[in-house]
Amino acid sequence: MTCRWVFLGWVLACLSGCTSMRALCPMEGGGTWVEVRSPHFIIRTDLDVESAEGAAGELEMLRQGLLQAWGGGFDPPGTVDVIILRNREELSEFTNVRIEGFSATTSDGPLLVMAGNSYALSRDAVDKSTQAHELTHYLSQFALVRQPRWLSEGLASYLETITLKPERREVVLGALHWPFLDSVQRNGWRSLEELWEWDDRQQMSSAESRQYYASAWLWVHFVISQHSERFGRFQQRLMRGEEPRRAWEESFRGATDLAGKLHSYAFGGRNARYPVVTAPLLPVPSDFRTRPLEPPEVHAVRTQLILMTPGPAPAEVRLEKAEWEMAQALKEDPGNITVALLRIRSLGDPDQQLHAARGLVARSPESGLAWNALAQALDAAGDATEAQEAARLRAVELIPDNVGAQNGLARYYARTAQPEKGLTAAQRALALAPGNAGVLDTYSTILFQLGRCQDALATQQLAVEMLYEGTPERLRQTMNDTLARYEAVCGASTGTAGAPGGGE
Repeated sequence: MTCRWVFLGWVLACLSGCTSMRALCPMEGGGTWVEVRSPHFIIRTDLDVESAEGAAGELEMLRQGLLQAWGGGFDPPGTVDVIILRNREELSEFTNVRIEGFSATTSDGPLLVMAGNSYALSRDAVDKSTQAHELTHYLSQFALVRQPRWLSEGLASYLETITLKPERREVVLGALHWPFLDSVQRNGWRSLEELWEWDDRQQMSSAESRQYYASAWLWVHFVISQHSERFGRFQQRLMRGEEPRRAWEESFRGATDLAGKLHSYAFGGRNARYPVVTAPLLPVPSDFRTRPLEPPEVHAVRTQLILMTPGPAPAEVRLEKAEWEMAQALKEDPGNITVALLRIRSLGDPDQQLHAARGLVARSPESGLAWNALAQALDAAGDATEAQEAARLRAVELIPDNVGAQNGLARYYARTAQPEKGLTAAQRALALAPGNAGVLDTYSTILFQLGRCQDALATQQLAVEMLYEGTPERLRQTMNDTLARYEAVCGASTGTAGAPGGGE
């Protein structure tokens, strides 16, 4: 899991009328929980039905507004999981750090967690920066095949100041990020050369990290407003998978004294005119499916929050609390798949994981998630036989749009040196999650085994580019070692990765 700490400025609605300061399951005195599925979000919440569906509609509106940054018919597939608690006090149960929300990337995809029972995202007074920032990261993975870190973070910061105006059917993009502008004016900013090397900076203080984020925003805001055509060509090259540094140099060839002009731009003052982009806000879908969550499912949500919410709580304390939640859930419904999956993942012993996964498949033979859990347990137990292959094939048959299942099947074939069998699954996983470092790593392995050396090298370079903060050092080192091995075997890269979904 990669977790980005988020100290929102979220403006919460009045909390009068809340009868509990804990997000409990109904059988423990909590209110009714619901799941709302919209075309692009799956929301689990203890808000009332009307507020929950309103939140889904406004998140869809936010997504639609952000899509206008790329224009036209850009509309990537996939859904985002969201957990919404009624208020900040409920979220505070899970952390002793004062936060109002956070985002994470799990093995099942992106996750947003937020607090509050009012989501009037179309009102200027409401801070929607975190939602916009994280959704931009998610959406941009489908738009830009290659993203240097400064561009990824700068673009997300540029778009987090979005203003939605549904009454006028407009969205305004690119408003000034006043905290970042104030920061660079007070403390200066990093040069573009330093930002290109951001990926290599492993340990930074919070002040230094903030300066990098603010600098990335400043550079992106500057080039979009002052060099829009060149920036457009830069993005087009990245969409084609060109090496980012080379794409920049080609796109900005002939642009002189960017550093000097940036200085003048940064100190234009509050009365200076900084251009914004106004685009049409298209209608958003309203076909929501709402159902009540069963009490065991509420315990599963609480388990996720206990294990994932940022804060200094020791792992053993988190695990103890999570174990209690899972035990309660299984007592209420021994066959609940969601809780059983969490329970399997929490077991440390591979033999116990395998025993539990086999039991889950026996009880739920039509669940693709159960078969995927069995495949993972077999892998953890060192079983790379046809039993694991069969489990993985059954998983992708039942849940073809699950990134983890497709990537797991591809990785199985990579590990057993059967790249021809794994290519389709690797391409499918990449189409579903083009910016996922683990998916890219698997795809590069398949390409390398197929003898497509340059494509493998370029894909692995992209995988390493996607290793941002929060990546375990062991995984980072392994992927860099793979890149070094490919460089030694393949020589210089052409800088263009194999196209997602491309064939031989």
